[in-house]
Amino acid sequence: MELFVNIDYPTLARAVIFSNIYVLLALGLNLTYITTKIPSFAHGDLATIGAYVSYLSIVFLFTQLGIPANVYLTIPIVALATGAVAVLSYIAVFRPMIRRGAGITSLMIASFGLHFVLFASVAIVADYVQNTFKVLSRNVLLARWEFVWPGTDFLTSVMINSTIMVVVVTALLYILLYKTRYGIVMRASIDNLYLARAVGINVERVFAVAWLLIGAVTGIAGIYMAMFFPMTEELGWLRLAVMFVASVVGGLSNIYGAVLGGYVVGLSLVLGAAYILTPLGVPTEFQLAIPFAFVIVILLFAPQGLAGIVSKIVERGRR
Repeated sequence: MELFVNIDYPTLARAVIFSNIYVLLALGLNLTYITTKIPSFAHGDLATIGAYVSYLSIVFLFTQLGIPANVYLTIPIVALATGAVAVLSYIAVFRPMIRRGAGITSLMIASFGLHFVLFASVAIVADYVQNTFKVLSRNVLLARWEFVWPGTDFLTSVMINSTIMVVVVTALLYILLYKTRYGIVMRASIDNLYLARAVGINVERVFAVAWLLIGAVTGIAGIYMAMFFPMTEELGWLRLAVMFVASVVGGLSNIYGAVLGGYVVGLSLVLGAAYILTPLGVPTEFQLAIPFAFVIVILLFAPQGLAGIVSKIVERGRR
């Protein structure tokens, strides 16, 4: 209890912000696993693309038009662009392999190859923009274009805005999946692919829509990532392990697990580094040890992740 009393506000704000970022990333990764049953190694690159689309939209569109730019004006463009990349990835790589009966190992290797394609594509675009238009395209922070609420500082505004984004995205996904006819069709397709096809559901179209959502949510997460980490082609790749941890801790098989896992990882990373590693004189480079320790402990007692524990508690309560 004393620990929480002594937490300084900037550290707490950063912990909440990073938690929100990893919730958004885990939501996309969980949807990827739900639809294709693989944790995609290319997931971080979708976040990188989202950050670059936001930045280039500001530089080449809003600035040229004389529009006062902030990152939130770029969200529709980011969602469409990263959603399109995700759908093309599914159609060109994963769907043909799934149709041919490829196993999880082959699909994971394919996602690793897709990572290098997207990684190289971002690097080529960054080089082209910098060499042709003389616009800085690496080591840029999107923080300067964040919307800052009146009477607040940057950290407070990002904390408020990212929290609102998590609530809105999670609520929209819940409504889509559980309160609409299309959500029923999507869940039916995910639960039993062959039965869904037998009753006339266009499963490929349903999964394409799911991948559109995957790309959109992950691209938005990339915007927030680029506010704190210098934007390069490695932006998402360097943090892929943490994305996997967030999804696995919460539970890969549903969106609630992404929310739980994102907050566990974000809070443990920031608070653990500030109040456990630093007092012990351990370099903050080892902060990943804390969420990975959570993974080991949680999976030892609950292989389905935190969402599995919550589900069991709820079931017992109903009995």
